[in-house]
Amino acid sequence: MPTLTFENKEQNRLLKRFHTLLGKAGISRAGKEGLLAGYGVESSKDLTIAQLVECCDILYGKLNPNLQELDKARKQLMASISEWHRATNRNNPSADYIKEIASRASKVVEFNKIPLKQLRRLIGLFNKARREHLRVTELTLDMINHLSLNN
Repeated sequence: MPTLTFENKEQNRLLKRFHTLLGKAGISRAGKEGLLAGYGVESSKDLTIAQLVECCDILYGKLNPNLQELDKARKQLMASISEWHRATNRNNPSADYIKEIASRASKVVEFNKIPLKQLRRLIGLFNKARREHLRVTELTLDMINHLSLNN
């Protein structure tokens, strides 16, 4: 019997997970065939590892709608921090740096462990900080212009 490579083992593990998730989601044979047709294959064995991961994530998301809400909030927080960073005239931060800022702001060690309520609170705080920074900058420029016109 031939030795399985890491890729073969991973594909087998993902195939098992894929079929388990199909069953838990109550997806029929026709539904499975439709899903596979979207990838241009007839059998789940023909899916690449990346495609299997994607399918499993989609199915897992259907089973756990709260995860989709968390994912959306995480993306919104990252966008809020990035916009705040740009508004304060700093260079574009990396995704890892943004996650580090969010983790420190939430006092949670791992970005993906920040609870939904806290994600929403931080989104509001970073949006407010950006708006206030822009407002203060605008007021300062107006004051400078006013002073220079009077001199």
